[in-house]
Amino acid sequence: MQQTGDFLQTGTKNKTVAAFQRLNRSRTYREKDRCFAMEGSRLILDALRSGVKLRALLLTAHAAEQLGAELAQAAPGVHTLYISDALAKEISDTEHPQGVFAVAEMLPEQEPDLPAGSFSMLLHQVQDPSNLGAVLRTAEALGTDALLLYQCCDLYNPKTVRSSMGALFRVPVMRLKSMDDFFAACKSAGLTTCAAVVDRDAKKLGSFSFHEDFGGGACVLIGNEGNGLPREISDACGCKMTIPMSPDSNSLNAAMAAGLFLWEMMRTQSGESDSRQV
Repeated sequence: MQQTGDFLQTGTKNKTVAAFQRLNRSRTYREKDRCFAMEGSRLILDALRSGVKLRALLLTAHAAEQLGAELAQAAPGVHTLYISDALAKEISDTEHPQGVFAVAEMLPEQEPDLPAGSFSMLLHQVQDPSNLGAVLRTAEALGTDALLLYQCCDLYNPKTVRSSMGALFRVPVMRLKSMDDFFAACKSAGLTTCAAVVDRDAKKLGSFSFHEDFGGGACVLIGNEGNGLPREISDACGCKMTIPMSPDSNSLNAAMAAGLFLWEMMRTQSGESDSRQV
């Protein structure tokens, strides 16, 4: 990497710094530029290994000394800007910045694809970026075929990017424009649509096997943090599922609920479920 000049200080006007800050705080700019901001060496190196293209790197002196050679090898020819510790703290979205920042290009949009036999999850109007990132991370860990999003928070929100721990770059993510088209595609592929609801009369998670009961594939729908799935959406699904909870509890964090469904989906697919709960 070639140093472009002295270390930039706070208050200095610079197009690359301004672009990073703009992308870090605005979904509008991210969608307009088809770029997003990243922070932290592990995340940036993970993104590069996953095929993400960088437009710029911003490094403090310490970061350049510790990681400059590795980043130069992983991202040859990328425009690199050197910044002071004070400026790094100013542009950082974390309490203790590592001094490594990047402007990256968004991954190509994937067209919705729901093949027969696939097991996926749809998040419906989930609005917490940390929840979305956590679900992405869990989906990757448990081998989920795809994650579908309908009217959710920004996939490239800095909190989503960080909490996904790189899973964002590897899990097939598809954004839906129409729930009617989604249900039609599932019907065509023979996939069972399963609504996650808080309803004691719904099918209890753990009382069935995704592998045996939904051998043709399935998609589990998780709703908004505060309101869950709209009634018309859950009623349109082929079945309703619920997580058994103690009598004094009536809800779970959306990411935690999604994780339980994803775990059960993976576990019973692999044939590890030998007994059924009632």
